[in-house]
Amino acid sequence: FYEGAVAFSMNAGFADLEHAVPVTSATRFEVASVNKVFTALCLLMLAEDRAIDPDAPIQEYVPGFPAKAEGVVTPRLLAGGLGGIRHYNETERTREFYATHYSDVEESLALFATDPLAARPGAEFIYSSYGYNLLAAAIQGAAGKPFAAVMNERIIEPLHLSNTGPIDVRVPMQNRARMYSYIEPYTREVLDELRVVPTMEHSYNAGGGNLYSTAEDMAALGSRFLAPGFLSERVLAEVMAPHHDAEGKPVPFSDGWLMIALGADPPSLIAGGSYPGVQAVLRVYPTDGLVVALVTNTWGRLGSEGPFMRELPGALAAIVLAEGP
Repeated sequence: FYEGAVAFSMNAGFADLEHAVPVTSATRFEVASVNKVFTALCLLMLAEDRAIDPDAPIQEYVPGFPAKAEGVVTPRLLAGGLGGIRHYNETERTREFYATHYSDVEESLALFATDPLAARPGAEFIYSSYGYNLLAAAIQGAAGKPFAAVMNERIIEPLHLSNTGPIDVRVPMQNRARMYSYIEPYTREVLDELRVVPTMEHSYNAGGGNLYSTAEDMAALGSRFLAPGFLSERVLAEVMAPHHDAEGKPVPFSDGWLMIALGADPPSLIAGGSYPGVQAVLRVYPTDGLVVALVTNTWGRLGSEGPFMRELPGALAAIVLAEGP
């Protein structure tokens, strides 16, 4: 999207390699941690409506989550990766882990609820999908309805994102992309040949990475940051401002976005997500009216470290900004 219109769109490769089903604009991909943008937006919108206090102890909205000796965890701290909640450990991402279905975001909190915090709340940035799942549970508790319903009412329906929603791997879905990888999904061993990624449950990750979408839907979400009417000026200002740790240092990840390119020329917000068979990136250039969205169903031998995530979005943006639509 550039200045409110599609400047460039391309579909390439196969949604299902075995059956030679080509990717189309309607192909639905998993988008991993791009989910976090939706979660944080729900928090900011509810906070603006005074439906949630982002600085209240998390137990006000998730009473079953135990208080921590290290300090008080709040929704605002979780949104900035400052809640002290750990990320995955090296032993837990097993076949059993990825075969367990959770029907509610609060159920999955048992994976980490009794663990000590990895840091004192506010003290240091820790990227944590578990922290975003706790944030989703707080949003659910504040709204009095399932977290998926909050996302639908606040973001998906108003923006007409008809190809976006929570994943349920048990239910057939039209236009679902199959996933492939040169990296073994459990051991993370780099392989010589492309493999089919087995069906993996991410229902434990409702707030951190369990959405499907299309590149066009992702771009539509990004473009609404640049148009009046969806986000208030106050919420947009909060999205554009990094969170800070207890020493006043800005953190690199805030409200679902990487803030590392905000000081670049031109400035941009970046949302990305990756796991075996998934790479998704959304880059928003607020001062230039440009949005770049890319998504694929393959992990190459570099995983998320390759050019698809790190180089291609910026290269495409540079072409559009230099040449126009």
